[in-house]
Amino acid sequence: MVARSAVPDLTVPVLHNDEMMAKESAKMEDISSQEKLVETYLKDNKKEQAVELLFDLIDRCAQVHDFAKAESLRERLFEVDSMALDEIVKSAEIIENAKLSAIDEAHMETWSHLYKHLTEEESITLYYGMQSAVYESEQIIFRQGELNPNLYFINAGQVKLYYHKDKHAILLKTLGPGDLAGEDTFFTNSTCTTSVMAHSTVKLRFVDKTVLQKWQANAPNLANKLQDYCTGLEPIKDLLLKKELERRTYPRYAIAGNASVQILDQQDSKAFKADLSDISASGVSFIMNTSPTAAESLLGCRLTLKCTLRGSFPEIRIDQEGRIVGVHAQLFNEYFINVKWEEQLEDGLIDKIKAYG
Repeated sequence: MVARSAVPDLTVPVLHNDEMMAKESAKMEDISSQEKLVETYLKDNKKEQAVELLFDLIDRCAQVHDFAKAESLRERLFEVDSMALDEIVKSAEIIENAKLSAIDEAHMETWSHLYKHLTEEESITLYYGMQSAVYESEQIIFRQGELNPNLYFINAGQVKLYYHKDKHAILLKTLGPGDLAGEDTFFTNSTCTTSVMAHSTVKLRFVDKTVLQKWQANAPNLANKLQDYCTGLEPIKDLLLKKELERRTYPRYAIAGNASVQILDQQDSKAFKADLSDISASGVSFIMNTSPTAAESLLGCRLTLKCTLRGSFPEIRIDQEGRIVGVHAQLFNEYFINVKWEEQLEDGLIDKIKAYG
């Protein structure tokens, strides 16, 4: 047996990559030239030939899994001849079938308990709305108290779910393939209750919550089905109860009255009135009226809150800065806002508030 040379073994993959890149470049140039031919057909009033060529290009792009280009060409087909219904319908079927065949089988098997509740169209929308990511051991995926817009689908490896209290990291649960992470904040506007860290090399896919609005067009029931699936999982609050952990370190006291609130992170922000709900040494909650768009932008913002509790003697004045950690929709464009103080209230002030209540 003749021993292989080390040099050729190292160079073969490079040559292979160069060849693949050359083929890809040639393919793109060919499609580009064919698109130009479509425009030539249209200038010469040869619509039938333009439709036929566009249909062929859609099929070619779908077969090599260039779905973005295939969808773009299908939109062009509709613009060229909206009455070419046979080609429009068949091209949609070609793209859908190609997308289904390209879905990773291992992912589908791992998440079969979720996908069995979805239609083919919903499955395609969910899968191709995902992005892939790999985390190495001890990498943080998201942190307690911070914003996380993603829902993570673990395909391989393990992650640890931690709750931080009094400078201690308390292990709540180990998650693996077929488990979700981030579900407690994906459908709400609130900061993370826990931290998640990779325990080994972790391969996962994730969706950003901005896709929820996009899904309304082509899969209007998908968001509700995914939320129902997440609701069936063990809630974070139950995990905390099992560990006999209390999320709120300080007791809260009901409080009534108006407060003047100003957002510090938004330029030219004007102070607005809010109805106080409860207060503690570490935070406060209030109700405000605003639009859904404005409410979504509040999460994570710094603010200053000023109020005077009338009827107390002497008057109780509060002038504190904090950060919004929760935004929860109520009826009639009202929102329940949770704020964490940047500096805790003094014990003496809390005693006065307890007496006032």
